[in-house]
Amino acid sequence: MYHVFLADDEPWALMALKNLIVWSDYGFAVSGEASDGRQALERIERIKPDLIISDIRMPGMDGLSLLKTIRENAWKTEILLVSGYTDFEYARKALLYGCLGYLVKPVEKKELLDYLNKAKSILDAKNTPDPENASSESADEGYQSEKALAQNMVRFIQEHFAEGLSLQMLAEEFSMSESYISNLIKKKTGKGFGEHLMEFRIQKAQEFLRTTNDSIETIAARVGYPDYFYFTKVYKKATGISPAAYRKQL
Repeated sequence: MYHVFLADDEPWALMALKNLIVWSDYGFAVSGEASDGRQALERIERIKPDLIISDIRMPGMDGLSLLKTIRENAWKTEILLVSGYTDFEYARKALLYGCLGYLVKPVEKKELLDYLNKAKSILDAKNTPDPENASSESADEGYQSEKALAQNMVRFIQEHFAEGLSLQMLAEEFSMSESYISNLIKKKTGKGFGEHLMEFRIQKAQEFLRTTNDSIETIAARVGYPDYFYFTKVYKKATGISPAAYRKQL
């Protein structure tokens, strides 16, 4: 399954494109979206999709600038641009930057499918291992983009563990469904979102208990538990002893 990222500043256009086809029937999954160019660039860098379908005229950074930046960074992704304007100068520049094609709004199903078939052929060719090196290819080579995405999600959790994180927050940050994010995290860590977050917080709490003289209440807040009594309960359930007993042992 190849991952698609959609970018358009018009909500109706974004929704129409998402619902135009059943993406999975054609070997694709919509794994992210954005409503402006800069937001798109940040998310694309994290998600590393196989195909980007972007509007040309967007706030923050237009589609051509987005395309140019992606090519300058040598990110391996195919790009299809969409516009409500039949401006062939845009199309010419897009092709110069290595664009897969150019669609005019409202996007027609047949035209989209033609480009998806073209993109899939290119992506399949890229992912077909050299027979001479086939023995050295890992069995999960086709899932590299998914692995990178899961790694970025876990990194995000570990960088923001002290905040009131939730699956909903991650879904908004990565523009993906909560269930998809939950599955990726489970594949990466072997644990559900809540369990992984709790274990990382306890790990950081133990680090602070060992290396600082901060009060347990202060440490609880530092690792994302503003309620001291709840923190103590969670800590004891996870480790078998209270944070005070752990510090006393030290």
